[in-house]
Amino acid sequence: MAKFSVFKDQESLFACPICQVPMHLDLSSLVCQNRHTFNIAKQGFVNFLRQTKGDKHYDMASFEKRSQILAAGYYDPILEVISERLRDLPGHSHVLDVACGEGYYSRQLAQEFDKDFMAFDLSKDSILLAARQNPQKNVAWFVGDLAQLPLREHSIDVILDIFSPANYQEFGRLLSDQGLIFKVIPHEDHLKEFRQLLPEAQAYSNQDVLEHFQESCELLERVPIAKTWSMPSEHVQTFAEMTPLFFHANKDTLDLTSVTQLTVAGELLIGRIRDDKQS
Repeated sequence: MAKFSVFKDQESLFACPICQVPMHLDLSSLVCQNRHTFNIAKQGFVNFLRQTKGDKHYDMASFEKRSQILAAGYYDPILEVISERLRDLPGHSHVLDVACGEGYYSRQLAQEFDKDFMAFDLSKDSILLAARQNPQKNVAWFVGDLAQLPLREHSIDVILDIFSPANYQEFGRLLSDQGLIFKVIPHEDHLKEFRQLLPEAQAYSNQDVLEHFQESCELLERVPIAKTWSMPSEHVQTFAEMTPLFFHANKDTLDLTSVTQLTVAGELLIGRIRDDKQS
């Protein structure tokens, strides 16, 4: 079955999260030599966490809203730049999408590239949705923790970290000798129209995130990506319900009728873990 074949193809990349020894596919499960067993769910993903952690801001409803916005194409300029850079890396075969949410980027890229794609999130809801929306079963989806991923050392060629947290120590353990990090961070203009509704959130700088990246990585390329979209009111509302900007705001007091366009702006940082940070 297709849902098993993607894990068979990539079984050599997995390491048991309990004892760290290699794993292999045994019927419908990933199993290590110490018989720690992780079943592949019928939707086509593996849950490597003993206890799944939840967050009220990241439930199934929030991921479905994110999926609607991504499917509408508002983040496609970011996808296109990542795709362009991946085309320049024919030898980089194993790609890991970190904190992938509902899995939009991996799904799209896996259709274009003959590479092995793996994608994970801490949220089981997000991975369940990602797997359901991937009928091709060409991405190895799993629930995992960025602090300790169930993957072998130096097994990954490209890490995608798109508007997500980073763990550069873990990235250094996972990346191959010439491995690269593609990290997308918000630009100062990202969702500036929403920020204007929240005076305390107007002043934003990505400088701290950039400096943190450069502490662990050699910055090879920095690519600005921005587009302002005219947007129907229903998409503005959906955007407002999914963005972390409004997680702690009283949405009843926000005048979203004044927002008729939104700017999606980020920067792609391409880097390599510094030699002194490699595991």
